[in-house]
Amino acid sequence: MICKELVRYQEEYPFYFKITLEKINIDFENQDYFPEEKESYQVGEEINGMIKEFLLSGMENGDLRRDMEAISTAFSCWGMLSGLILLAANKKDYIQKTMGLSRNEFLQPGFDMIYQSIANTEEAQ
Repeated sequence: MICKELVRYQEEYPFYFKITLEKINIDFENQDYFPEEKESYQVGEEINGMIKEFLLSGMENGDLRRDMEAISTAFSCWGMLSGLILLAANKKDYIQKTMGLSRNEFLQPGFDMIYQSIANTEEAQ
């Protein structure tokens, strides 16, 4: 669900998606910033919050490892997901030509790999 929402956000707002990955202003106490900077910050915080909630829910129900710190893991997952999404967007033609895969066919195994890195495999045995 989160992955599909992130892909949709990148497709609909590629400029803003990219901005959320760049160095952004985090000091909104002073008035010397563009409104887009604050908006990008807020979108990034929403994304981090969605991922954090996904992680906490999965940890509570035993699907995900419980030895992770939610906030730093959410930020790391955001980095992996966004990198994969941008790679697929920027290399769409290459992926189609060399692998014979659509963007979504390429993305799903990558999303699965990221999930497996945080999955609770001990309780599955």
